[in-house]
Amino acid sequence: MDLRTLQQEPIPPLIKDNGDPVFRDSWEAEAFALGNLLLKQGFFSCSEWVEIFSQEIKAAQAQGDPDRGDTYFFHWCSALERICVERGLTDWEAYHSRLELWHQAVLNTPHGVPLVLDNAYRQAEDDHGQDHHHHSPHREHLPANMLKPVAVVTFS
Repeated sequence: MDLRTLQQEPIPPLIKDNGDPVFRDSWEAEAFALGNLLLKQGFFSCSEWVEIFSQEIKAAQAQGDPDRGDTYFFHWCSALERICVERGLTDWEAYHSRLELWHQAVLNTPHGVPLVLDNAYRQAEDDHGQDHHHHSPHREHLPANMLKPVAVVTFS
C-alpha cells in the first residue's frame, strides 16, 4: 500500500489470524499506540522494549499468571510504566498520585457523564443510594494489582 492509498482509504481493522480483533477494548489500543509513540520519539529502542516487556511477562508468570493471552496488555502497561519511570518521563510518586486521582475521578463520575480527571475534585454523587457502585464489564473481577488506567503518563 502506498502513501496516497493510505491517505485516501481507511486502514482496515487489525485482526488476528483467527479473525478476532487484536484489541478487546479501547484501552488496549491506547496502550499499544502510546508504546509505539514513545518508541518513535526515541525514548527507548526496540531491543530495550523487548527486554523490559519480556521481563514484565516473566515476573507476572512467576506470580501465577497463566499466560493465556488475556493479560498481554496488562504486561504491556506494566512495561510502559517501568520504562517511563526509568527514562525520567515521570517518577513513581507522581505516577501513583495520578493513579489515585483517576481512581477518585472514577468514583466521583456519575453515570452518563464523561470520565475526565477534573471529576476527581468534584463531590461524589450521593443520589444513587448507599449500595450503588460503578461496574466495568471487563475489569470488575480482576485482581486489584491488574487494574490499570492507560495513558496516564505525566511528561515534565
